[in-house]
Amino acid sequence: MPLSMVFYLVAAAVGQAMVPSWARLGMVKPPLLLGLVIYYALTRERHWALVAALLAGIFQDAMGHIPLGYSAAGFCLVALVVQRFRTTVFIFRAVTHVVLGTVCSVAVTLWLALLLSQDGLIELVPRLLAQKILGAMVLGAIAVPVAFRFAEALDVRLGLVEETST
Repeated sequence: MPLSMVFYLVAAAVGQAMVPSWARLGMVKPPLLLGLVIYYALTRERHWALVAALLAGIFQDAMGHIPLGYSAAGFCLVALVVQRFRTTVFIFRAVTHVVLGTVCSVAVTLWLALLLSQDGLIELVPRLLAQKILGAMVLGAIAVPVAFRFAEALDVRLGLVEETST
């Protein structure tokens, strides 16, 4: 399973890096890596979810101008919260992925904004932050279900999980 996880994360990182960002959406990239963190948090044990979160965060930070570890910390928090409540949601339903993608994308965006602002790396401008939050909501609702289905389909093909009927 770790080798498949690394493959999924690298593929998501490349995909996330290649998709252009739009100014109207606050220059936010589609959170494909976050989608995989949510996938592992919903479908695997806690330690695998945290490994996925840590690796995804390092990949994301390494691709941008964010100090290493900032995204990883946010992703680990998301993984722990999603993992905590996974028994109360429909794991393989699209509506779950859309809602979690929206909420978790906003949470990670706010987390990064607060950390970067606290360290003096950015200045929080309310209009720009609102644009980033809107972009995170829209792209999270779209990209997280795509990343989830991608990982699920590959896991089924590799025989790591059984196919779901939904």
